[in-house]
Amino acid sequence: MLRHNRSYSDNLKSSPPPPPLLSQAELSRVFEAERARTERTGSVFSVVVFEMPKGGHPISSKAIEIIEATARIYDALGQIDRHTTGVILPECEPKDATKFADRVIVKFGKENLHAVVRIFSYPVDWLEYIEDEDDDDSSGKGTFLPKGSKPNLKRPTGSTPKLRSSDQDEGPPLRTLMEEPPCEDLEPYFVIPLPKWRRALDIAVSAPLLAVLSVTLLPIVALLIKQDSPGGVFFKQTRVGQGGRHFTFFKLRTMCVDAEARQHEIEHLNKQSEVIFKMPDRLHPFVTGVGKWLRTLSIDELPQLWNVLRGDMSLIGPRPPLPAEVAKYKPWQRRRLDFVGGLTCEWQVRGFGKVAFTKGVRLDLDYIRNRNWRVDLMILLRTPAAALNNGIPH
Repeated sequence: MLRHNRSYSDNLKSSPPPPPLLSQAELSRVFEAERARTERTGSVFSVVVFEMPKGGHPISSKAIEIIEATARIYDALGQIDRHTTGVILPECEPKDATKFADRVIVKFGKENLHAVVRIFSYPVDWLEYIEDEDDDDSSGKGTFLPKGSKPNLKRPTGSTPKLRSSDQDEGPPLRTLMEEPPCEDLEPYFVIPLPKWRRALDIAVSAPLLAVLSVTLLPIVALLIKQDSPGGVFFKQTRVGQGGRHFTFFKLRTMCVDAEARQHEIEHLNKQSEVIFKMPDRLHPFVTGVGKWLRTLSIDELPQLWNVLRGDMSLIGPRPPLPAEVAKYKPWQRRRLDFVGGLTCEWQVRGFGKVAFTKGVRLDLDYIRNRNWRVDLMILLRTPAAALNNGIPH
């Protein structure tokens, strides 16, 4: 930090040059700043990770020297762990990050250095590469950047992409090209883990509530739905959860069975924005008679307690959006997916249909940044009144 009573040039003259390798904390700060800058300018940045063989020696000074000499002067080179080094490449498309990695690999080969290289980029068209809903969560156990940093990045499990490597016996000299996608997306790595106490609270609340509702209210409601209109009792829908992962979202059916197929017929009645669709339930032509009553009391949302119990959602968090909605998000709006989605949040208790989309997203991001048990408690206390005022559904 520069002192106010000294000029910038004075500080440069009296300060030693920075070391070529940033610490974990420094690299995390650069990473977060680069994400924010990218979202503001609409550009792309990439991260190239060089990992030395496990069980061997830490990354050598020679390897760091090669990486530094190949990188641009404004690229950030930093330590991830004893065996892994990352390079943040501002305004760098995946194809250019690939060229950079290839140049380093060739130099590694000449020095008999062995490393596996992974290439990441943000943002990319990550919606095409979402895991199946039955797959495990995309976050794994190995940390990419230090725990407690923002964002807390984690290596995904269940995927084994073709990696570039300087230790190859076959294929193109010194390396092998990755198959599609050409690089890994950074989006799932921005996820903020749900605190253990929050997960314990989710289970402690959702499990007994589901047990009680299953033998009291839900059977009665199911009978009313069946008598009111043809079709099943439950409505299933694909939603986008934390880190961009798809999951099946459950509600009690409140519309006719072909409502989604006929959505285009009422698009002109949208009262919310170009991203999400919202209109008064009393005017919605596809909402059934029983459905209007269920929506008024937000009873149709109760099956999402099953999503909470499964871990797809939490009691409190940004409401999980539809894939079609997320496809229209601006990069900064995707930050809603950094945290696990919930049954209710600040946007909902203020009245989902009464708050403009952009302001609602900002409310969600403000919650993610400033959440604590007091904030969670206040949202829970305000939720019943919001539910009765039809503020929760989306």
